Amino acid sequence: MEENKATHPRPEKKGPNINDSSSEKSHSLTKTIDSLSAELEGVKKSLQKRKSENTTLKILFYTGLLALLVGFLYSNSVLQRAHMRSLEKNIISLEQRLSHDISQVVMNLELAIQKEKKGLKLIDNTDIFTVLDRMDYAISQLRLKKEQTVMLVNQVRLNTDEFSRLLKKQIKNPKTKVKHSKKED
Repeated sequence: MEENKATHPRPEKKGPNINDSSSEKSHSLTKTIDSLSAELEGVKKSLQKRKSENTTLKILFYTGLLALLVGFLYSNSVLQRAHMRSLEKNIISLEQRLSHDISQVVMNLELAIQKEKKGLKLIDNTDIFTVLDRMDYAISQLRLKKEQTVMLVNQVRLNTDEFSRLLKKQIKNPKTKVKHSKKED
């Protein structure tokens, strides 16, 4: 403060200069107020401009974020659809392979049955049905005492009857099974 006193000497109070100095002071204060008002207006405009810029930046940020989210969801759905198509193609391919394998097994079975038909004629031109009937008759003549043995013999007889039925059916309609299996493919 002492420096301030030294550099700015205090004006001495004089009678006629009081009006001049008060008008100068008021003029100086008016200039200061005007400059402060101008600065305040500049700061106010700058704040409004920054608010506007911040709002614009927020809008751009959220718009970009929304665009990224929509892009992510879209690409995710596209990838899911592509994955589903790939799975469907794989399932169709597996079904075709399985169908082909089943057809091969059916054909091989049919060929084996045809080969075995030729071998159905046994000793002295006796076919397998006669042999099975004789075996069933021989088993029926047995008088077994153990219940477990009786159950086993009955199971053999049932299996023999079923085998005979299947053979007779196959001999009567050799192409029927082939047609049905081809329709399933």
